[in-house]
Amino acid sequence: MAGVTRDDDTAAPDRRAARTPTTALVLSGGGVAGIAWEVGVLHGLRAAGGTLAAALDAPALVVGTSAGSAVGTMVAAAADRGADWDLEDAWAAQHEPSTTEIARSVDLEALFARMADPALSGDPVRARQVVGEFARGIDPAEAPGRGHVCTGRRAVTDRPRTPLRITAVDARSGEARIFDAAAGVDLDDAVTASCAVPGVWPVVPIGDREYMDGGMASLGHVPLAAGHDRIVVLAPMITPTVGGLRGLEEELAEVRTTGADVVLVGPDEEFLAGPGAHALDPAVRPEAADLGDRFGRALAAAHP
Repeated sequence: MAGVTRDDDTAAPDRRAARTPTTALVLSGGGVAGIAWEVGVLHGLRAAGGTLAAALDAPALVVGTSAGSAVGTMVAAAADRGADWDLEDAWAAQHEPSTTEIARSVDLEALFARMADPALSGDPVRARQVVGEFARGIDPAEAPGRGHVCTGRRAVTDRPRTPLRITAVDARSGEARIFDAAAGVDLDDAVTASCAVPGVWPVVPIGDREYMDGGMASLGHVPLAAGHDRIVVLAPMITPTVGGLRGLEEELAEVRTTGADVVLVGPDEEFLAGPGAHALDPAVRPEAADLGDRFGRALAAAHP
């Protein structure tokens, strides 16, 4: 099936047979359209059933970056309910005409090109510092209601019991930061920081630091899921340019060396040419969710 790759797990079969295999879910960025698509994929997967859906009934870990941080909180909260893992509320929300989302525009290719400046080649931290300088130039007054937007996406207020790692980037140092339960950071702040796209949303102050979109360091931060037997990665914005720049291939190769069964779920051309091309426009949510649902059902068929 287009957009899906899988590695069969053949490493250490005797060791793995002695215990219940664990599954980690990695949700990467993709704007408002990406949120709807990821929700749709998971909804369709769950509705169709199969081994992959069953494995995600109780993920051992959820990793969320940017849009994936919003969906990740939904998934982790739903997984807390065990057999009631269905995301029906999140699915329905993608089709409601009223929304807390605010339409914005961003040239993602131009943003990534800024980070790919030849003068910064080989120094990704410095590249992120340059983007951070740009991000800190956005006046919070230009984005009223930003916190309300992120709160409205999640429909949960308390940190889920299911392990959840949310990523962001320190806008000054360029270093990635992981907001998990041990970090002691408010869930609203963590998700808002992870979704703070430079040039679109202002940086988010947490303590004495300022944070921007976690996608500036990695499309999905897949290595955070290392150590699990199966790693399912949903990446709605994989393209030859963006996917290569963010180092997704290298991250997947890294976790494959651990013997993990890796399932990479990327978009089809219909999504990329349609709602994916208008990633921050709330009007594309229903179409993105429907395309994701169809994709999720096909994914389930590939993992009966």
